[in-house]
Amino acid sequence: KLPNSSGDPRWHRPGMAPMAVMAMAIAQWLAWLSLVAAQRPICQMSDAFAASVDMHIKDWDSQIDFALNESLNCSEFLEYVYLSRDRIRAQLDYVRGNFSAEDDAFRLQGAVGGSSAWAMTHMSQAASLLSAHIHIHGILSGARPECLNEHLQLLFLMSLRRMKHLLHSQLRHLWLVFQGTAELVRQGAGKWLAEVVDLFEADIRTYESIMVNWRSKEEIEANSTGPVPLRPGPPLPRFEAFEADGLALSTMEVLRRDTFEEWQVPKPLLRALLRYVLPRDSHVADFCAGAGQGALFLNDTGLVKAFAFDASTNIKLLSKNVVDPLRIYSEEVRVWRSFDVTMCLKDFGSSPKLWTQVWQNIEVSTKRIAVLNCGKEPQSRQEAMMQAATHAPALAYDEQLSAQFAELLDGICIFWRKPLAS
Repeated sequence: KLPNSSGDPRWHRPGMAPMAVMAMAIAQWLAWLSLVAAQRPICQMSDAFAASVDMHIKDWDSQIDFALNESLNCSEFLEYVYLSRDRIRAQLDYVRGNFSAEDDAFRLQGAVGGSSAWAMTHMSQAASLLSAHIHIHGILSGARPECLNEHLQLLFLMSLRRMKHLLHSQLRHLWLVFQGTAELVRQGAGKWLAEVVDLFEADIRTYESIMVNWRSKEEIEANSTGPVPLRPGPPLPRFEAFEADGLALSTMEVLRRDTFEEWQVPKPLLRALLRYVLPRDSHVADFCAGAGQGALFLNDTGLVKAFAFDASTNIKLLSKNVVDPLRIYSEEVRVWRSFDVTMCLKDFGSSPKLWTQVWQNIEVSTKRIAVLNCGKEPQSRQEAMMQAATHAPALAYDEQLSAQFAELLDGICIFWRKPLAS
């Protein structure tokens, strides 16, 4: 729209002809028009980005609305979840196939491969499918918990742990682009896409094996001649960080700490033990190892050889065979050998029964040194010392050394095996 020159004093300057006024107006209008034309592609691109995101979210939400239809029973709901997951797997396989075919075509033409922008396009497509999966299945799992049992819950959580690693890896590839080493993106894109497809193919196979024996709550109740078993579900039990004994970490808690790297490894204490207590080339057993990070830290030094044990039920599976299951406080230890040094930094409180079993196992398993957490509270420490004197008489408490290490772990107690009488 042209400015109205009839009433604007700026257009009636003394000595200015009407044609000059009109020429100035036209020039300003053309300048404004060119500015709008220059901005239009940017605006269009911005609108296209926003519209594409809205379109994807609308499509995903429509799938969620269908799955949350109350007319679907649990069997139909889980079948829909399976089909949705399988569809995403198929789309990921198409992305990987297109990438491989185009990359082979580039190489047949004598080129080293496609550009980094080309590689990132394929990775971004796959990452968008991963986002769709998280968006859809996260909401569905939270909306219908009565349909899940522990095996399905474990499958979904293990899958999320691997997806976290894959999405982190995708961001690392994007970092390489801005870092100026874009050729590494092209080299790693094929491997990344293969890992994504492998994840979903493994999930589908596991899902199928779980659903073979899956039964709804109604089926379990109808086919049960006696009391209906509480586990396995559905529905899922309430989350607890510890198992029924209050000491062993639950499977969900081990998985959560491992996924989000929340294990508290006492590295300053382990370094001090390596320097002042642990003999070189000794065999060390950590009987309260969690997922085994402490034992891995000791092994990485090359100074000792450490073995990891823990009381959590599924610890061998969750740690990928790094940690063996063993409950030092409730069962007799039966392992293939004794150890130069035994460790357990868990506080067992003031229970005489627990400390009795702990010290019996420590004495038969320890050749030279035992390092334990005897508790910060006076009552707990007194009980631990009393049971040690009764059930591990061959071990002598080193009060001075324990006091020196108390700055690193309040409650630590260090024992040495008494020399044999000559």
